[in-house]
Amino acid sequence: MKQTKAQGTSAQSKDVKKTHKRLTRAPVRLWVKAIFTGFRRSKVNQNENQALLKIQGVNDAHTTRFYQGKRVAYIYKAHTLKNNTKYRVQIIFNGFQAIWGRISRSHGDNGIVIARFGHNLPPRAIGSTLRVFLYPNRA
Repeated sequence: MKQTKAQGTSAQSKDVKKTHKRLTRAPVRLWVKAIFTGFRRSKVNQNENQALLKIQGVNDAHTTRFYQGKRVAYIYKAHTLKNNTKYRVQIIFNGFQAIWGRISRSHGDNGIVIARFGHNLPPRAIGSTLRVFLYPNRA
């Protein structure tokens, strides 16, 4: 008996393994970029405990209300590992550390906010990127 073409192809299809297609989703990012522009100051005095941040996509004082109370992290690579608790610094991984703070209020009407940190930000952080996390959510 000879096999027909139709019977031969069905035998070959049984040998082929089924591959499942993975669903690829866009990565979820729970933070927004912000730039540390400097400390709150006047002509003579400077308050190092109040950091001015420019949040990406925020251009007016009304929009800053959503970010009030949100947590902010300055993540940097440390030269030495500090296990001391007097520094309010969290060790993340591979020598990266974070200084945590919170957005307290808006500053002016152009989208700048004031943040307060547990340990004041170092001056070398001016111009660097911070992460504004979208929690705690008050909605």
